[in-house]
Amino acid sequence: MSVTPDGPGDPVSTRLPLPGTRSPGRPRDERASQAITEAALRQLADVGYAKISMESVASEAGVSRATVYRRYRDKADLITAAIADHATEVPTGPSDDPKSDLARFLTDFDDRFAGSGMGMLGSLLAAQDDPRALELHRERVVGPRAAYARRLLEQAQGHGDLRPDADLDLAVQMLAGSVFHRKVAGIRGRSGWATRAVDAIWKGMGR
Repeated sequence: MSVTPDGPGDPVSTRLPLPGTRSPGRPRDERASQAITEAALRQLADVGYAKISMESVASEAGVSRATVYRRYRDKADLITAAIADHATEVPTGPSDDPKSDLARFLTDFDDRFAGSGMGMLGSLLAAQDDPRALELHRERVVGPRAAYARRLLEQAQGHGDLRPDADLDLAVQMLAGSVFHRKVAGIRGRSGWATRAVDAIWKGMGR
């Protein structure tokens, strides 16, 4: 795939933008941004985090190295932003049915994890020489989704479905752990498992 870079021969700036921001100037080429994201995710799945470089992503995306650096400070910024962009958007409003929404969220998490999610996470965990990558992944991907799950549990608690003293953080960990266990144990299919997992939380922490 070939994408026209933002400018031929542009030098790489030494004043790098903060993650998620850009300096004023000409509008970004969204085709280039998409090509960079797709190339980053492909390389993460194919060769792992350690073997990726800003140069390799730029080459596969068909853009200049400077084009990549105008968008991302470094490899950790690039890869974690690409993963976050690919992840399901987290709803922001209140839920009419927290229990059903939690089961739906868990199912979607499992579906995405069943693909390349486990390999991507393992690749970040193995990057011990670049701990910032895992920190950014927690900030951009794990944190917002854990907060969403907890918010649904808080709403259920507010409706009186869960006890006031229920350990909601532990509930989030148990639900996420069920997805990891299914992946590690090679469990696939079994329709309705997410609903049963949420039911178990309701029974154990309900009034």
